[in-house]
Amino acid sequence: RSSSHLLSATHYDPAIDTIVLTGDTMAKSTLSGSLAILDFITSHKCGTEPGPLYAVRGNHDQTIVQWRAWRDWFEPLQLSIPSTPAFADSESESDAEVNPDAHPGRPVKTGRQFLKLIEREWRRDVHRDPKGSADPEEWADVARKRAMGTWREEWWRRVPRPGKGHQNKDWPIFDDHYWLAREMTPEQKACLYSLPLVLHVPTEHFFVVHAGILPYDPKHPLTDKRQPLAHPPKLRQSLTDSEEGQYAAAASSSQSQSVLVSAPAADATQRNDTRELLRTMQGRALLADIPGNRDPWVLLNMRGIRKKKAKVTRDNNKGTPWSKVWNEQMGLCKGFDSASPSGVSTLHTRDMRAHPSLSGLREDEDDTDVLPCEPVTVVYGHAATRSLDVKRWSMGIDTGCIYGRRLTSLVLQRPNGSMAMHLVDRKDDEDEDEDFEPSAPRERNTPSLREEPDLPHKRWKPKAQKVQFGDVDSGVDAQLVSVRCPDMGDLL
Repeated sequence: RSSSHLLSATHYDPAIDTIVLTGDTMAKSTLSGSLAILDFITSHKCGTEPGPLYAVRGNHDQTIVQWRAWRDWFEPLQLSIPSTPAFADSESESDAEVNPDAHPGRPVKTGRQFLKLIEREWRRDVHRDPKGSADPEEWADVARKRAMGTWREEWWRRVPRPGKGHQNKDWPIFDDHYWLAREMTPEQKACLYSLPLVLHVPTEHFFVVHAGILPYDPKHPLTDKRQPLAHPPKLRQSLTDSEEGQYAAAASSSQSQSVLVSAPAADATQRNDTRELLRTMQGRALLADIPGNRDPWVLLNMRGIRKKKAKVTRDNNKGTPWSKVWNEQMGLCKGFDSASPSGVSTLHTRDMRAHPSLSGLREDEDDTDVLPCEPVTVVYGHAATRSLDVKRWSMGIDTGCIYGRRLTSLVLQRPNGSMAMHLVDRKDDEDEDEDFEPSAPRERNTPSLREEPDLPHKRWKPKAQKVQFGDVDSGVDAQLVSVRCPDMGDLL
């Protein structure tokens, strides 16, 4: 319901608009609600329904993917376990239903049969004692211990356990992730598998990711040659012949297979083309050259950066929020022309003091230049506890819909209507938030958001706020639009 109200509030038109989802589309509602959302994604992204739709994978989506991949391996599995005479007849199986401690029951032949068995036992125990059997991990731990020395032990050995450290929530048995992996159709599975970890939109210079992206490798100094923003990007051999020919005139050496495209272009048009190509290559380098950005766990879970340990964390209370570090880094990007003749940039002393990650640099370096890069914007979700988190070069739009708060989208549109994107995630903003006031909606010959006739109840009354997005001269109008979400109890 919240999603449909939000699309109505933003005047979504599937004929001309594009929806981009920032992850965790699953396990954020009831079982039927999550499957309905997955069906919507499957029909629009991977099917034939109208309306362009893109989505990135979230950490909850990833857990479902893991369970489904495991089930696909486990269900056809066969183990040769000899039948125990004491439990070989039907009467023994009946006794096992009453007292599983003493009766492991008749051995099953396939993983599919074993899953049906333990799922039935789990549901039975929850029905008999809802409070006592409320923790599935505790139930599974007891079941494992009971299985020791019986035929069940061999099957339980192949059932994943929760991990340690940051992986301790990767395999939560019998929770929503487990059942969603069980219930989704093959078509839905294929579509969920196809979701990328990051979307790069080079024409508007922004990324979409669930948790976050690192602006540099924390293990090396900011001006290290391995940092992709410490030097202008390079055109690599992977360019097509037409691309290489188009930009060869702007390169310092057209004979080189790996050309530094930083020389002045012949005219303004070519300069603009070269700058756009550089920005595209820079975006690719951010993802390819920083090890953390090749780590799925980072892209799906990161909330902060622990600079002393040069590690990322999912803990809200540890490290510096990655979005703060990202914006500090982007604030140092002064364009590709800021590179020194050698192609290596130095930093102004005052920038070093203002940037916490630069404390290891020498303050007696030449202070004439800054980083030779262009800023990039990141749109993300995941951090509902930090609420709406809008900074100059990052947009955190998770405002905790699952907690009965708000569902928010970032709507991007050019004044001529040539582009309209709806970037959506769940939010954590309260109605009384003074910083999220209504403003005029985008112009499309529709009623204002405050007069929306299709939203009869005041709980669905939308809010809108204009924000700055991307380059000052980008020509993109941006606004945040949100609607109130029902409490989860209302959906059960």
